[in-house]
Amino acid sequence: MKTRLLLALGAFVGFLTTSCNINETITFSEDGSGVMKLEMDGEQLMAMAGGQMGDKKERIDSTFNFREVFKGKADSIAKLPKAEQDRIKALQNLEGHLLMDSESGELKITFDNKFKNASELVNMMNGTSEFKKGFLKGAAQGMQEEGMPDMGLDDAEPAITYSYDGKKFKKTVAEVPPKEEEEENEIMAQLYQAFEGSTYTVNYKFPKKIKSVSNKAGKISDDKKTVTVVYQLVDYMDNPKSMDLEVVFE
Repeated sequence: MKTRLLLALGAFVGFLTTSCNINETITFSEDGSGVMKLEMDGEQLMAMAGGQMGDKKERIDSTFNFREVFKGKADSIAKLPKAEQDRIKALQNLEGHLLMDSESGELKITFDNKFKNASELVNMMNGTSEFKKGFLKGAAQGMQEEGMPDMGLDDAEPAITYSYDGKKFKKTVAEVPPKEEEEENEIMAQLYQAFEGSTYTVNYKFPKKIKSVSNKAGKISDDKKTVTVVYQLVDYMDNPKSMDLEVVFE
């Protein structure tokens, strides 16, 4: 189990250091509970790694649970601030699935979990970001050791909040302190090269019909209960606030 988990987490870091496509799907029920799913497609990452794998054929199709990550760390977790403990608690039952096939070139990783309310969803999504940030710090250090430029992979991600009261859904991304202009220009040039063509797609499904969506690029389904917005990943990394979204229901 631990080996499979490490492989999955290694792939997760890979998704975030090269071109990929990410889908975030959240399905709400009448009472505000729901299901969150985060899917990442890394075929381009597999294509890049193909030359290093040679003729070796390998297929991994495995599931894992984040509870394994926190196993045996109860004492350490208990010493953390309550906000951090809540984030970790929200991740306890987060399920993951890794599919990696060197022959077909497939590389997909999926995380999904249920939430009871918008507050639990916030802890879950931001907890995932904190968890990811820890691995990215290691990835950034490894890149520098290999002589690659610092792309700011270990920087803090913006916090995200969600609210849903049956009348309105709102997703808000916190402002990120600006970097020095020269440093920012260098980092963005590197990110544009690494993530060119990558997309971040959000699909939000509701039990009520949608009246309006704040983002003009949002597409409403025929039954008016689902909104889909496709972002260019480089645009999000350049301006996280561009992912703010407000949905008003009929």
